[in-house]
Amino acid sequence: MKDNKKKTINIILLLIFLTFGMMVRNSTEGILFDTKLLEFLHKGTNPTLLKIMKGISYLGAEKFLVPIMLIIIVFNLIKKNIRESLFLLVNTLGSFTLNSLIKQVFQRTRPFDFSLVKQGGLSYPSGHAMVVMSMYLSIFYLLTRKEEDKNKQFLIGLIICIYIISMGISRMYLGVHWPTDIIGGYICGYLLYDISKKIIKE
Repeated sequence: MKDNKKKTINIILLLIFLTFGMMVRNSTEGILFDTKLLEFLHKGTNPTLLKIMKGISYLGAEKFLVPIMLIIIVFNLIKKNIRESLFLLVNTLGSFTLNSLIKQVFQRTRPFDFSLVKQGGLSYPSGHAMVVMSMYLSIFYLLTRKEEDKNKQFLIGLIICIYIISMGISRMYLGVHWPTDIIGGYICGYLLYDISKKIIKE
């Protein structure tokens, strides 16, 4: 029953992702709540907040995430946790690769009218949101699967949740992604994580 419910949720998430994708394909404008949400976020722009958001955004960049991934993988390899190392590798590098391919399919333009920083490339789905979601859910799983202390599980989950949400907000604040890009990235990252978690459990 639990597995069927999860499958249903995953199918719904996939349909939402594909629906957004079809709506934004080759688009240069926002859809649904995109424009209004970006306008709302940009009402509070100031130099200090801009620096903070740039810092948060950097924590989701490839040059930051890949070294973190490698450190964790080396640690797991020393402990002879081969499957765990492959699990994290797939959910990090696999997410980067898959994101690049998906962006070529939908060809969505970034919200240049809202841009506070220079950013090239395509927009849907957000690479930062997708990779951070898949990678840090994987880290959460590896850290908590044998942890019996529920308070520790909750604390780790809360920190990771705040980090993931902050990443999405920073990308919208900087004007390099539409809100639906962020949602699409979260969905893709979660689905990749969930599929690979099923494989590692088998």
